[in-house]
Amino acid sequence: MNDSIIIRMATETIQHLRHAIPVSSCPYMVPSYNALVTAARANHPDDVFLKVLSPLPTTGDDRDCISIAEITALFAQLAIALESLS
Repeated sequence: MNDSIIIRMATETIQHLRHAIPVSSCPYMVPSYNALVTAARANHPDDVFLKVLSPLPTTGDDRDCISIAEITALFAQLAIALESLS
């Protein structure tokens, strides 16, 4: 998946989440975020910022801890990081 598609997916996701309650949990968004991070790392294996982005838990109690506000910030950071590499 190329960077422009990853950026578009992250940006579109942010737009859809902006009307949600920020403190609500969003466990179903975690696999999408993890997939985009994995794709971004594959495109830029030596990028320092992308290397430190950790996949979020997809099972167990930790999975429900990520809020809309947090996942929105993570999608935004990913998009900005990729835009800076273009």
